[in-house]
This record gives sequence, C-alpha cells and structure tokens, in this order.
Amino acid sequence: MRLALLLGLIGVIAVGLVLRGGSSVDGTRAAADAKRRAALVPRVRLTSDTRAELTRELRISQIEKNGQLGVYVQPVEGGPAYAYGPLQSGRTWSVIKVPLVVAYLKWRADANGVRDGSRVLTTLDRNEIEQTIRDSDNRAARQLYDHMAMRFGLSGADRRIEEVFESAGETGITIPKTGLHAFGTTTWRLSDAVDLFRALNDRELASRADTRYVLRLMSRISDRDSWGLKLAYGPHAPVAFKGGWGPNGAQWDLEQVGIVGHGDSGYVIAIMFHTNGNSPIRDAFLAGRSMFNAVASIIAEQI
Repeated sequence: MRLALLLGLIGVIAVGLVLRGGSSVDGTRAAADAKRRAALVPRVRLTSDTRAELTRELRISQIEKNGQLGVYVQPVEGGPAYAYGPLQSGRTWSVIKVPLVVAYLKWRADANGVRDGSRVLTTLDRNEIEQTIRDSDNRAARQLYDHMAMRFGLSGADRRIEEVFESAGETGITIPKTGLHAFGTTTWRLSDAVDLFRALNDRELASRADTRYVLRLMSRISDRDSWGLKLAYGPHAPVAFKGGWGPNGAQWDLEQVGIVGHGDSGYVIAIMFHTNGNSPIRDAFLAGRSMFNAVASIIAEQI
C-alpha cells in the first residue's frame, strides 16, 4: 500500500513537472513571437503632434519668404513619412555621388570576384572615393565615373548608377544623356532620396562591409561642408549625410539628405531649398545656406 502511494505521488509530481515544463516552453515561444512582432514595428513614429509642430514652426519661421522649400522625413525602418513645402523634386546635385560610389564599389567587387569592393581598392581609388564623399570633390567624382566609362562606355557607366537606384526600388530615375553625361543634373523627388538612403542603411545596395565604408565616409564630411543637418544635430549626434548645391540662374539650389540616429531610433531627412533673391544677404549661396541651417535646426528640435 505504502509503495503504491509512493509511486502514485511520484507520478503526480512527474506529470506536474511535465506540464510546467510545457507551459514554460509555450511561454518562451509566445514571448519570442511577441518580440519578433514588436521588432517589425518602428519604435520611432512621426506622431500627429510632431507633424503639427514641424508644420507650425516652419510656417512661422518666415523662411519661405527667402526661397522655395521642400522637406521629407521618414523613420529609417519605415512608416508614414512627413512632407512639407512645394519643392519636392529637383536635381540631385552632389548627393548623387553616393550612388556613384556604390556603383563603383560594386564594379570593383565584380571585377575581382569578391563580395566587398572596398577591400580591393587601390590607394588611388580610395583617395578618389574619400574626396568624392567627404570633400564633395567634383574632379574626384568625375575620375570614378570615367574609370567606369572606360570599361563600359558613357551609357554603361550611367546604367550602373541607375541600377543602384533600381536596387532601392526606384525605376524612373535616369542619368541625362547630354554632353559629358552630367550625372549631377539627374532629377529626382525627395521621397526618392529618402528611399535610397533607407536602402543604403539597410544594406540593400551593397555588402555589409561596403555599406559600412560608405556610411563612415558620410559621417565624416569635411568641416567646410558640415552645415545644415550636421550643424543642427551637433558634433556628437550620429549623422551620415551628403549635400549638394548648384546655380539656378542667378539663384542657388541647395540640398541635403541624411541618416540621423541608428536603427529603430533613426530618421532619414531630405531638404531642398531654392533661393529667390529676397534675403538681405546679398550672396545667394550664403543666403541659401543660412535659410537651410534654420530649417535643419527646426527639424532637429522636433526629432
């Protein structure tokens, strides 16, 4: 009798342990599933309050008395974007040097049968790439383009840059086929710019090593060109960006696209500004840069 009771008790305990163990496993799986679902939802969101405050601050700033403005912002990990102002498209100017460098790295990787183009660069290649991104050097950028054109022809070099845009899901962007194929005169929308930089950040355009290489250069832009977003967010904030500018008649177009922050706490911000000559600052470029800094500061205060 005692033996039977003892065996029965052991059985009850064993069943309890099995049930508890099963419950624990189920709980762990449920927690893991919940964590995965949460990871798919961006932690940062452009709330209605943030959007309203951005719009209010940009309107009352009177910046648009001195030119035409366009702003486009989206969380790095996706979600609804925020757009402000009528200037939502224009030339890429020197911002196109980012996809140019990505195209060059992909070519060098393919030519050497390796994954990472950044690992097989010559010293000259590396210097030209760094000058292209960090210093926005037009001569260095043209050298990279010419290297590809010597191998693939002008149209082939253009095509390799266009393929970078296509990798970001953009199929309507083409390099102008006039003159020296002036890739900086390519037109796009601010939303295209944000999509491109989000794809770059997500390693959809290049290998992990090449992506890291390009973003590192973009986070070390020369002091001369570190106005706008970099100035607004300060020296300690993670900002990987590229700017561009050029004359438009007697006035100037200015543009910046940047990744601010990391991962689920980051945003991609694109800004365009076209001066109109109404600023008390006589130099049109300096006037545009002053207004650009003001726009970037308003954005930095909110996100």
